Amino acid sequence: FRMSDEPIRNGGIGLTDAEWYRRFGEVAASIGTESFHRNLLSLFALSIESDSGWIIRYSRVAPPDVLYTTGVPSEIVDFYNRKCLRIDPFSLYWKTFGKPGILTLSEIGHTSPESILYAKIFRPAANISDELGMFFSTVGHCCFGLFLERERGEFSQEDVRRAELIFPALEGCHRSHLGHLFSNLRYTNGKQAEGLLNRPTLIRDRHDVEVFANETWKQAVLADVSIEPMLETLARADAIQTVHARDHVITSETFDRDFALAPGGRIFMLGPKVSAQDDLASYQAAADILTALTPRERDILTLTMKGQATGDIAQILKISKGTIKNCKIRIYRKVDVTSERDLIKKFSPFFPSA
Repeated sequence: FRMSDEPIRNGGIGLTDAEWYRRFGEVAASIGTESFHRNLLSLFALSIESDSGWIIRYSRVAPPDVLYTTGVPSEIVDFYNRKCLRIDPFSLYWKTFGKPGILTLSEIGHTSPESILYAKIFRPAANISDELGMFFSTVGHCCFGLFLERERGEFSQEDVRRAELIFPALEGCHRSHLGHLFSNLRYTNGKQAEGLLNRPTLIRDRHDVEVFANETWKQAVLADVSIEPMLETLARADAIQTVHARDHVITSETFDRDFALAPGGRIFMLGPKVSAQDDLASYQAAADILTALTPRERDILTLTMKGQATGDIAQILKISKGTIKNCKIRIYRKVDVTSERDLIKKFSPFFPSA
């Protein structure tokens, strides 16, 4: 196939079709190695102009895992892990639809309270204007997401079309990579699959015979004696099942009949129990408040949280100080505070430090 009538470009550097195919060959040659997904992200980035990239593992039943970044400051990764795991709209998309393919942040930027929070909290902190995601499904209702970010402007329809055009080729390499990893799990210690199975994991065949357990699973079973008894409460089913052990949440899923390692078998994964229910409630409350604010009120709140004074906000938004003050009074009522100090204190957990 031909990718486009013009050379692929990234950052002003032309990339011809011939060069793209050469890079694709390097990706194919790295199947089964630790560098595979990094090479896949690199090829994605060479195909579409971008400023930075992420590899994130999403699950329908657990928080996202950041596996690799390029061009992203470490403090932004830390901020994402501390503040944005529960409001990542791409994670919510995967939990809801579980559909491989291409998606941009601009498509889902205001479709839920969580996405509004993400737009107001993460995007300013990371200094990005749009993200383009490519989703590859794995096992256990999980996926690998490759993400390109731009500091200015949105990804165009032509960018999306190009991503959709190369997706089948990249997905084919990804599937071959998974097949290689799972086929070799029986004979290795599982280190090659750490990016795939980065949670405590047990795999049984259709006769309930163990065919693989990584080291973190073995350690968890020794530390939490309730895990093995709780496994026996999980009946065979196509849908995800979840039970609670003493210290962990156990999820189970049945494999397809053509799964390479254990056809018709099951995979079990451990996740941490959510101990901070108050945090979940706080995020939901913040999302509800931001949804209730008008776009102008949200802008004023964001600038206030960045330490901007009323006069500065008036200049940035090109409105009068009186309008700013009236909007702040309405914000105080909706947030249930009586002063700017209380407002900042209430929202400081959700915004980056100034």
